[in-house]
Amino acid sequence: MNEGRVSRGAEKALGIIGIIFNLIVIGSTIFLISNSDSFQSSPQFQQIEEEIRNNPSFANPQDAQAAVDAFAASFGAVGWTLVALLAISTLFAILAVLNLRKDKNAKLAGAFFIIAGLFAGILSLTSILFYIAAIMCFVRRPKRTHNDDLRYRDDDRGGRTDDYSRRTHDAESRTDEALHKKEDTPYRPL
Repeated sequence: MNEGRVSRGAEKALGIIGIIFNLIVIGSTIFLISNSDSFQSSPQFQQIEEEIRNNPSFANPQDAQAAVDAFAASFGAVGWTLVALLAISTLFAILAVLNLRKDKNAKLAGAFFIIAGLFAGILSLTSILFYIAAIMCFVRRPKRTHNDDLRYRDDDRGGRTDDYSRRTHDAESRTDEALHKKEDTPYRPL
């Protein structure tokens, strides 16, 4: 019924789960970035700021304030960079799942899953799901049908069919008793 086709349900499921994880992280990162102003006025951030100011490694308070400001500014930049990378990862994962859905080339879908895994982070849970889906795309092959295999051909036991492969004369064969003896193996006690 489905000879020559491989069900790609596992690859699709891993891809969709990875896409959902990416969307959750994108949403939570955007939420954290949008609420970063309220975080900077929170008591926890003020405690972190006070610990940085009291750090003896800073020579003067201006250096400590510059470190606090750099931390607050980098939070937004790193967050938006993470959102952009995860959006690219999600886009490649969607392309991979669509290639599997339309029964297109599984190797192309595997390449898209690898690219999506790289953009999602080298060793994050999402990237591991994408890597597993990519490996499955590359490794799983359709089963061979009997028509493709030469052993199951009906004509001359799957051998050559040209004139050179057929015997034109009777070959000499050995018919003595040593060739057809049933007990050729000597007795060996254990």
